[in-house]
Amino acid sequence: MNMINKIITESLLKEKDDRDNKYRESNTIKLFLGIIALAIIVIFLKELKTIFIPLTFAVFLSFIFQPFNRFLYSKKIPIIINILLIVIIILIVFTALGTIVYTSVSSFVTDFPKYEKQITIMISDVITKLEIPMEEVTFYLQNKVNWLQLADKLSLSKIVSGSMGNFIDFFVKLLLTVAFMIFVILERTRMFQSVGKVVSKDEADHFGDVLNNIEKQIKTYVINKTLISLATGLISMFFIAIFGIDFVVMSGLLIFILNYIPNIGSIFASAFPIIICFIQYGFSWQLIAISVSLISTQMIMGNIVEPKVMGTGLKLSPLIVLISLIFWYWIWGPVGMILAVPITSALNLILKGIPSMRVVSALISAD
Repeated sequence: MNMINKIITESLLKEKDDRDNKYRESNTIKLFLGIIALAIIVIFLKELKTIFIPLTFAVFLSFIFQPFNRFLYSKKIPIIINILLIVIIILIVFTALGTIVYTSVSSFVTDFPKYEKQITIMISDVITKLEIPMEEVTFYLQNKVNWLQLADKLSLSKIVSGSMGNFIDFFVKLLLTVAFMIFVILERTRMFQSVGKVVSKDEADHFGDVLNNIEKQIKTYVINKTLISLATGLISMFFIAIFGIDFVVMSGLLIFILNYIPNIGSIFASAFPIIICFIQYGFSWQLIAISVSLISTQMIMGNIVEPKVMGTGLKLSPLIVLISLIFWYWIWGPVGMILAVPITSALNLILKGIPSMRVVSALISAD
């Protein structure tokens, strides 16, 4: 009898070990499949960014305009009229913004060569003060530097054209974004109905709550960030204008746009007018005044005004924000840095709704 019990016990233990081994093997396979799937998704996002960037903007715009869309729907206005009004608003706003940006960049490219003489004088002064032998400098510049290759790499017009694109390309991407947004808005209702057919009522309600939270956070972030960036740009333009520094509109636009990039955007934004002031006036009271004014404006708006307006914000860890900025810059370039925070916030809200991913969400969140 004891022998039989021993055999049964050993058999049960063996079955348990087999189940544990199969479970571990299954988890390992799932982990590797998840890593492979993630790598494929990243490759697709990077290689097809021409499509995914407008699509992402379209999704965010649909969230931003959803309250307006609901208001029009409550007034019994047909969905086609709703979409038409939203499209007109978007086209007017972005076309005006694109025109201002394109005109400012073109003006900057045209006017910048007049600073070449000043830059040459400044370099000569540095060489003189450092007592660098002019014969060696001349020999090096004439024989060691490939000026044609350097001019091609540092061509200001190429740098600007490559980073900003031309107006036609911008307008095409704008139309593509609007087209994607129309389909997203039209599919939103059908998507809720389809989800309601295959899941329980509680799961459907949970799905709706996640989307509503994403909509609320993205809308709050975009509106508040836009107002803060606009105020920062206008205040900075005021200081740039009163100190007589060139490219006032260009500087204001850069500050407005780059302020959407957390932490590091304001540094790059303020650097441009400071460098222009240095080229114009050298080491002068204007340089000190504009540096103090712009840095103070950024610190007040970024460290005092923005936290009060944003409240708890998107509740993302500062380290995660930095990592997301690097990652999305690698995927989509400067546009990715602007979209990094809202994308990461949306992913965090989705992960919170998945029980097995709540640990990951806790690591991402700041609270």
